Amino acid sequence: MVTLYRKDDLTGIELEGTGLSLDDMLSNGYTESYDEALAAANAMDASSSSPSASTDGTTTTRTQVYTLLPWLQKYGGADANTLVDSYVSGYNNSGGKAEFALAEMRFGKDSKDAYSRVFANIVDPNTGALKMSESEYISGLEKVLTTLTAYGLNGYASQNGKSAWARAVANNTSPESYAGRVKLIHDRVINRVDDELQNSIINSYNEYFTNETGTTVSMGQESLLALAIDPNISEDVLKGRLNASELGAVYTGTTGDALDLEAVQRLTGAGVTTNQSEKTFATASATAKALARMQRRQRRDVTLGKAMGVLEAQIFGDEAIASEIQYVTAQNLSGSSVQSGAAKSQTGSVIGLTQY
Repeated sequence: MVTLYRKDDLTGIELEGTGLSLDDMLSNGYTESYDEALAAANAMDASSSSPSASTDGTTTTRTQVYTLLPWLQKYGGADANTLVDSYVSGYNNSGGKAEFALAEMRFGKDSKDAYSRVFANIVDPNTGALKMSESEYISGLEKVLTTLTAYGLNGYASQNGKSAWARAVANNTSPESYAGRVKLIHDRVINRVDDELQNSIINSYNEYFTNETGTTVSMGQESLLALAIDPNISEDVLKGRLNASELGAVYTGTTGDALDLEAVQRLTGAGVTTNQSEKTFATASATAKALARMQRRQRRDVTLGKAMGVLEAQIFGDEAIASEIQYVTAQNLSGSSVQSGAAKSQTGSVIGLTQY
């Protein structure tokens, strides 16, 4: 097996499976000798720290790469910049050759770990070759997420969609085959089981998981399907992640905002279930929008424009937020503004909100 080194890549790249030719790699600064690459690296360190121009003046930047690979910023997460910076390095050091830029991003010493996290199981462990291109990998992930949401598994898709696709890739399962499997399980487990038996199974799961976690677990038909397609989902339920992810998906779909896991778990701990949450979140969102309009008219900073802020007051009894809501609504009834200094003293509580 041939391993190639370069002054900026002393970890080396195993040529097999990359699709690159030895001659091309050698012509772009790589060598089969580690000592030769190390000597070049030491010489580079001893020279001026100013970056040198590429052989033909062709270079790129992180911004340009994100324009070229727009999916990378969305799906790369915390690893996106690491991958892009390696791509930039490979591109600039090879005189603008995209194939070397991709090789650096995939196999370079600074990015190979990040690459394996973002594109889990894309590299065949037996041959070292890619099973598909990065764009095909992302396309497959999108299809898997679409399949899951089509069956009402929004929370599961959000929490486990990437790992589900990674397992499918590891098993050489296409997104179409995965979709067919989900449909088959849905038809056999859900459609062929009468409502009474389904409810009995769901109630048994809810009772068991509630006792195990110490918090209310309220699973529905969709959760039953998640348990059927993923035998490892029980651990997520026991750790509160399934309830939280489903509730978070409902919140985002209803309000347009996202919640972190801690906030969602607080809601589930307070007894908010997925069955009742859509109405609760919709009411809170409408209230928050009305409060935000009042604050703008009163020339205040808009601090009450999020549904979660309203829920903090309503469900968790946050006195500071509740007082702010009372002041804003009271001032709205008085028709005054902060800037004019005409706010009236108000006593008692404000029952509802007037929307304009």
